[in-house]
Amino acid sequence: MQIKFTFAALAFAGMMSGAAFAQTEAAPAIQVTTGEQKPIEAVAPQTPAVPNWMQDAQTMEQTTVEWLENEHDFGQIIEGSTVSHTFRFKNTGTAPLKLLRVKASCGCTTPSYTEQEIAPGEEGFVQVAFDSSGKLGFQNKAVTVTGNFEGTNMILRFKGEVVAASSETPGQ
Repeated sequence: MQIKFTFAALAFAGMMSGAAFAQTEAAPAIQVTTGEQKPIEAVAPQTPAVPNWMQDAQTMEQTTVEWLENEHDFGQIIEGSTVSHTFRFKNTGTAPLKLLRVKASCGCTTPSYTEQEIAPGEEGFVQVAFDSSGKLGFQNKAVTVTGNFEGTNMILRFKGEVVAASSETPGQ
């Protein structure tokens, strides 16, 4: 008798799931109506606005610049220390040189630079300070300099290997 009850319960459950399935299938269909077709208007893609500093770099009178170097290797750097290097350049053109933007590749690097115009024949600088806190291992960083010179951008690079500070390091 228990077998019949179990069989009956399974049969009832099957009927209910079948009924539920049948109800789902019998749901009303979504009606799609067709109306007057209108042509799709073409929309010109939006071009991002060019930042003012880039517009200035492209529209100012161009000059030429000679960098004494564009890469620097700090070698080994003790983790937690801040190291800095100054990149020097000379305006070799005939128009005044203006650095419009100096941007580091990450927050661990802080640039400073000659902010006033540099006359033809005069020199300027871009100084980078690198904070090695939490930066163990080989580091390769960049600073992008934008100005009214040929090519508009110059990428200055520096690298170094940050090593853990130990209690045996002099000065610790």
